Amino acid sequence: MSKKEKAKPKTRLIGKEYSPLIIRRYSMPVLHFVAMISDHNLDDLDEVVDKFFKKHPMQESIQAIRNAAGGLSDALYKHYPRTEGIAVIIQADKLTVSSLFGDPMNHWSCRGELYALLNFATQV
Repeated sequence: MSKKEKAKPKTRLIGKEYSPLIIRRYSMPVLHFVAMISDHNLDDLDEVVDKFFKKHPMQESIQAIRNAAGGLSDALYKHYPRTEGIAVIIQADKLTVSSLFGDPMNHWSCRGELYALLNFATQV
């Protein structure tokens, strides 16, 4: 491999699928949001989320809710491996848990966009 080839950037700009941020609101088992930046077709997102909570019922403890947020993030990444970012936000009683993976965790602009859109969506 030549020096010129080694200097190529790793980010794909051409041939990349159109993958905007989506935010999906769920009411069951508790109010929660799933946000994703992914090259995958997300038409089966509801089934993936429902399957996770059927296999891992929500428990009434702070740590269990934290574990559910992280577990759902992991399950989503396993199902959609070409995903740049995942956010799972759970609101249970007087508790909010935010589990971020990829772009929303590493880049302030993505995190800012996510939380601004969440704020907008809950105010409408």
